[in-house]
Amino acid sequence: MDMSAVEQQIRNMQNLSIHPIVNPWLVMLAVVVLIGMVFIQPRHVRLKPTQITTLVVLRLLVVLMTLLVMLRPTWIYSELRPQKSSLVVLVDDSRSMQVADSIADASRYLAAKTLLDDATPDLIKLTQKIDFKAYTFSETTRPADMTDEGLRLPATPNGMQTALGSALEDVLQREASSRVLGVLLLSDGAHRALPPRDLAPQLAARRLAAEGIPLYTFAFGKSGGSSRADLRVEDLVVSDTIFALAPTVVRANVVARGFANQFVQAQLLWENDTGDMEVVDTKQLSVGLAGEPIPVELQYVPPVPGEHKITVRVDPQEGELVTSNNQAGTFVSVREGGINVLYLVGATRIGGSPGLEQRFVRAAIAESPDIVLERRFFNYRHPEQDIREALNAGKLDVIVLDDVDQLALNQESWQAITDLVERGTGLMVLGGFHSFGPGGYRGLPLADVLPIEIGFAERQNFNESLRQDVHVTFPTKIRPTNPLGQRHPIMQLATPSEGATSNDDAWDDLPPLDGLNLFDRRRLKPNALVLAESDDENQYPLLIAGQSGAGRSLAFAGDSTWRWPMHGFGAEHRRFWRQCILWLARKDRPTGSHAWIRLATRRVNRGSRLDLVCGANDPQFMPVSAARMDVEVETPDGGRLPLKTRKKGSGWSASFRETLDPGDYVVHVAAQEGDVQLGTAEARFLVPQQDLELDRPASDPELLAQLSRRTSETGGALLAPEQLPALLADLASQPPVVKKEVLAKITYWDTWPFLLLFVALLTVEWYLRKRWGLV
Repeated sequence: MDMSAVEQQIRNMQNLSIHPIVNPWLVMLAVVVLIGMVFIQPRHVRLKPTQITTLVVLRLLVVLMTLLVMLRPTWIYSELRPQKSSLVVLVDDSRSMQVADSIADASRYLAAKTLLDDATPDLIKLTQKIDFKAYTFSETTRPADMTDEGLRLPATPNGMQTALGSALEDVLQREASSRVLGVLLLSDGAHRALPPRDLAPQLAARRLAAEGIPLYTFAFGKSGGSSRADLRVEDLVVSDTIFALAPTVVRANVVARGFANQFVQAQLLWENDTGDMEVVDTKQLSVGLAGEPIPVELQYVPPVPGEHKITVRVDPQEGELVTSNNQAGTFVSVREGGINVLYLVGATRIGGSPGLEQRFVRAAIAESPDIVLERRFFNYRHPEQDIREALNAGKLDVIVLDDVDQLALNQESWQAITDLVERGTGLMVLGGFHSFGPGGYRGLPLADVLPIEIGFAERQNFNESLRQDVHVTFPTKIRPTNPLGQRHPIMQLATPSEGATSNDDAWDDLPPLDGLNLFDRRRLKPNALVLAESDDENQYPLLIAGQSGAGRSLAFAGDSTWRWPMHGFGAEHRRFWRQCILWLARKDRPTGSHAWIRLATRRVNRGSRLDLVCGANDPQFMPVSAARMDVEVETPDGGRLPLKTRKKGSGWSASFRETLDPGDYVVHVAAQEGDVQLGTAEARFLVPQQDLELDRPASDPELLAQLSRRTSETGGALLAPEQLPALLADLASQPPVVKKEVLAKITYWDTWPFLLLFVALLTVEWYLRKRWGLV
């Protein structure tokens, strides 16, 4: 069958379809009504037969045209249309193409231009047969002109991004009406782009494959990068929240290439009260031969609380092409000095090991970054130790005694602990075989600052059987006392966001303790407050709070809260012990504003999203679920962008995406409940100044190979530069024009002539009726 016969067969593939605007039966009913109205004749005027016939014909034509509009008939057919072929060349002119790591130490861009210049005669021949389109691309895609001298390209590649995926997508859109023989991509293959031009090149290659367009890629540059000299600071690590007057460690890696066997200087810069960056620590680094990352650790003791910017910087060296990557910065929140806890723990027997409780309690306390815990263990092989030096070495906020017998310390150390409590240090004594009376506390100065009186003859020596009169030996559940314990901050285990029915239910879910020290309610000191008791008819006091001088104290009868995390209540265990420490250190009540904000990170890459959570608490530090949160982000140019928040647990979450401009950003939060201002909060984050192209200039030929393989069924491939002439010759041998089958449709009812004819018929019909005296 010849081509003319095929074309004739395709033309015969026709189809008529209708698309009624309403139910077809309603259309037919409307037509019948209209036709009936056509034959209605006036009674007050007699018309000639020719006049009646004229009006009937005009009205029938109007009804017929109305029927066409209501049925919307469409004539669909297929035909072959000629389509001219085209070839597209994409040339990368981003800054990474400046790197001189091609043959003879030429730049990647020069190597690509030389390849195209050498192919100019073949390209000119191609332009006589097919449409030739050339584009350069970086962050945008721009057309390039083809002249008799060759392809006119920019003299220097200065693009700040390599938007590979978006460039291929642009080609698809611009050449949608052409038959593309192929796309030639000349690039180093390193996809570096920011939103909204960060389309994954794999997706664009998949679309090329779906359209049957082969992708021919030509890679320039070395995948391992270049040999250019460069210093780079990366992997900056520091805690987001640190504490005043506590040493802060800032870690980073310095990558030095091209400076073998030299010394470079790394500096830590800290933002002072006036907003200036000052050098607070410096280290000299020795660069080896391999160019491996050099870890650097810098320290500083922040003197005052607040939010501060920090930067790790290495001095620029001669020969560096890019210096914007010589530093890395972020923000940290410096709080009032952290809580210092001295945890004293005794062995269960002379020469033995400590019990399980101390391990779990210390782990729970250590979960809080604002609590610094030091542990001292006593196994009584060396009794009556003197720890006054440790007690007086620094400010102690809380001292915890875990099953410590009076033999552990000398009288001077016991007196020193007592004096610290009197001056404001918090004290907590846990239960155990050798705590309180069984531990011989009656004759110690410590007894004066405990909230309970130590009875006579309660002492239990080592290696003696457990005394039943000073211990409770059966499992016992704990519950807050009513009403004092239920309102006290230490006893708050449940929060509204966790779905607990009540705080009592949260305590009721906890497993029982394995025994207790027996406290006698008749021996509580006058200022003692019972916060927790046994959940049985005995109602043994379990947690007793008191005050002596300026210091707070807690007596806890239990020594087996380790059972809580072992049964899946780790969060409750951590909260209980944190709240005990905070109360003892007098930090159980927030100061200042009740609004708060937490950023997912303080360092956001350009174009990336920042997630944040904010909220407000009442004076009892409970979430205010009815608060209204107003959140704005102050950009580096001083503008303010409002954020929309959404409820999340006990707070509100939001996302910020306008991070294309480098610089310092500030998130402002204002909390309000009704007409009451709950407070404000703010937090800063940094979008670093990055040279996407030259920070990491290594080429990526593997990506180019991967993209071309996606179009391998139509001939796509990663080619060497010397293969370009053969490729152009092969493309030139293909027919310049092909006929493509397309579907066409005809709809006369939605055209201007149809409308004009409809209006003309109505006008003529009305004019004749007017002339003949019918209106």
